[in-house]
Amino acid sequence: MEARRRFPAGLVQPEGSYRFSADALLLAEFAAEQGGGAEASFADIGSGCGAVALALLLKGEGRLGVGLELLRPSAAAAEENAALLGLEGRFRMERGDAGDTACLRAMRRALADMLGNPECLPLFDAVVCNPPWRLAGAGRIPPSDARRTALFGDGETFGIFFRAADAVLRQGGALYAVAGAERTADLLAALPQRMRPELLRLVFTKKDSPAEFVLLKAVKNGRKMLRVEASQAD
Repeated sequence: MEARRRFPAGLVQPEGSYRFSADALLLAEFAAEQGGGAEASFADIGSGCGAVALALLLKGEGRLGVGLELLRPSAAAAEENAALLGLEGRFRMERGDAGDTACLRAMRRALADMLGNPECLPLFDAVVCNPPWRLAGAGRIPPSDARRTALFGDGETFGIFFRAADAVLRQGGALYAVAGAERTADLLAALPQRMRPELLRLVFTKKDSPAEFVLLKAVKNGRKMLRVEASQAD
């Protein structure tokens, strides 16, 4: 209970890796707000130390989450954080690449185990992802390989993450993603055809300055028109 009270302070984060930031917490809040009922399953693609997934689990007692993370130390930290928060029964961690279909199947198998039906391969109600949205040359390159992998992607990164989301989402399931606001056009262009954008929220952190982050909700085979809104971060 003490760990839950202090959350997100106190989360284990591997030395030399990317330290989760405001964008992760914004994404968790956005997904919880837009996701409807608390009894839902979700995949967290590119989990890092698990900050987004664990925040969602704390916001909904009926939720089940499965994370996927490429970096072994970060995946181990996510499992440790789930245990510290008493959430290990509702969270599983898989290690691997978002572009690997075997890893995506492993996520579905993990969900099946938590649902108590290992014979099926269920699809998820939602996917959250905070992909490496910074582009090389757009900021100072960190010396650590782990930090570079977690922070910096290329022109294909969004597409890889969003195709993975499409592959594991049920019909009508929602993708929630966050990126720097300057990547908004790239974010939309990378969506697979049947992932329909329904909401873009531009997040402003300073008055009289451009938006800093963009939050996206897209629905598999959705039919709603795109809504664009602005939000002032606390």
